[in-house]
Amino acid sequence: MSAALLAGTVLPALLPLPLTLPASVIDLRHRIIPDALTLALLGLGLGLAGWRDGIAGIGIGLLEAGLAYGLFRGLRALHARASGRIGLGLGDVKFIAAAAAWTGLSGLPVLILAASLSALAAIGLMALAGRRFGRETALPFGPFLALGLHAALLLGPAG
Repeated sequence: MSAALLAGTVLPALLPLPLTLPASVIDLRHRIIPDALTLALLGLGLGLAGWRDGIAGIGIGLLEAGLAYGLFRGLRALHARASGRIGLGLGDVKFIAAAAAWTGLSGLPVLILAASLSALAAIGLMALAGRRFGRETALPFGPFLALGLHAALLLGPAG
């Protein structure tokens, strides 16, 4: 791997790791993504946008984070109404919004696809190991969202 590729693509994709790693571990252990980590992720993403694009970048980042929050909060509510249970935690919704400050709205499809596919792969591996899953099985989604964020940053919006 060339130094230019490492510096231009891989390292920026790893910038949020000091926040996504503890968020993932805490979600796995306690089934919660702490607001402090999510707010730090949002703040760092907005700071990066401001450094890259000035004050307009911060405004656009806030707008995209707000739109992502509204979209996924709405999807969460629709799923709850249709199924009678909560399928996406509010911490996950906030994490997605903070991630949008990093990826923009155009990066969210890659993020969600990578998160969903990695979660399905984890479920498949656990099923192969003999674990039973049903409609009521809860799976912490934060680690998969974190992986999705890093994938979206690495691959970019087009994937």
